[in-house]
Amino acid sequence: MAKSPKAPSPPAGGASTHVSPGSAPADEANVLVEAEDAAPDDDDSGSDYSSIGGSSATTSVASSYLLPNDETEQERLDLTHHVFCLLLNGALCVTQLEKPQNILDIGTGTGIWAIDISDLHPSATCTPQRLAPLSDRDKHQPEPDPDAMFQVDDATPEWMFPPDHFDFIHARTLGGAIRDWPALLSSCFEHCRPGGHVELVEGRPDFWCDDGSLTDMATAKWLAEFRRLAASLDFDIAPKLPALLAGAGFVDVTTTQRVVPLGTSPKDAHLKEVGRWFRTQFIDMALEAYSLALFTRAGGWANIEFQVLLAKVREELKTNKIHLYTYTAFVTGRKPEASS
Repeated sequence: MAKSPKAPSPPAGGASTHVSPGSAPADEANVLVEAEDAAPDDDDSGSDYSSIGGSSATTSVASSYLLPNDETEQERLDLTHHVFCLLLNGALCVTQLEKPQNILDIGTGTGIWAIDISDLHPSATCTPQRLAPLSDRDKHQPEPDPDAMFQVDDATPEWMFPPDHFDFIHARTLGGAIRDWPALLSSCFEHCRPGGHVELVEGRPDFWCDDGSLTDMATAKWLAEFRRLAASLDFDIAPKLPALLAGAGFVDVTTTQRVVPLGTSPKDAHLKEVGRWFRTQFIDMALEAYSLALFTRAGGWANIEFQVLLAKVREELKTNKIHLYTYTAFVTGRKPEASS
């Protein structure tokens, strides 16, 4: 039996880290993602994700950023938002917010998080910062709550906000989209009020398998090639974020990590639900979104060869015979209070 492709370890570092279910993928995660007997799974075909959504555009900043900016990608972003909410048991962030007045959502995508946080904190003004303008195909969609005042901006140049302005700065899934992370986090520090918080949410662009179910098959081939091609693109930013936040001046830096199964094989009911929605967005959208430009542009794959591989991967992942999981990291920090 072939071994599963080697994967990097989850985030680690000097900052405080709270890991759920465990910092070592091969141990505690294996217990909590214990799989049921494999069986074909048909429930994804009935997953209605069309109602989980907001409006607007997706992001593109770095010249090497390879994700699309179209309606399908926007559906994927909204479905990913649903997965994040499941991971947090319905919460929108791990940071405990107390009557925030000004909130910034960097790289807001469709704006769904900004809309939801505005509903949760109606007295707050949330500024969703797009990294790309609305595309023509999105202009028929309604604009969200006026309290969510959209701005289009590159996240790294000088910001058009006053210093010490935001109580909470939120950014999600920007890996591969930011040219200069230290510059971005320096701006976050400058424009966050003393005592305010920042929260960065990043999925790990990789998968782990502990039980040998990932053998020499199409999924293993895809994963090995994806790792090879993505190695130089800095997609996997999560392990670096604690040190980057601390370097920008934030204190009380903490990482909360959650396991994300790819499929419904876990016996745990909550993980099964997370895995069901995550697999839906991955098979239907993310698999091609993250791979197409990478394989065909950087890897030189012919499109027909690439599509054949992905078709095989999709069929394999629907069987529940491959027990893969990944992680999502929620990295938080606080700006120190102003010295007296």
